[in-house]
Amino acid sequence: MKHYQYDSGEKYTPFNHFEMTTQVMFNPDSGSEKMNFTLSTLYKGAGSNDEVHDFSDQIFYMVKGSMKMFSEGKLIAHLHQGDAILVKAGEPHSVINDSDEPCVYNAITVPPLPKTH
Repeated sequence: MKHYQYDSGEKYTPFNHFEMTTQVMFNPDSGSEKMNFTLSTLYKGAGSNDEVHDFSDQIFYMVKGSMKMFSEGKLIAHLHQGDAILVKAGEPHSVINDSDEPCVYNAITVPPLPKTH
């Protein structure tokens, strides 16, 4: 069993993302061999460009605020606190926070990416 302590994970900005911070909660390096679990904060204007994970599904769960999810430039969903969305392996996706308030979400990636993303 592993215990994550608040604000103790590695913080970084994932490749192809901007103006955001992602914090590793669990990944293969910290003992979770079958998934990545991260906490991300997007400030106003923050987001990502389209990306595809060929072999991994991702679930995004909105903890606070709102963000928009796109696929190849098309709006897929406007997510708010308590909402979740499943992005299946192979589906292009990007996010943006165009509100004034920070957006916070958890991302679960199964199977884990080679490097936490």
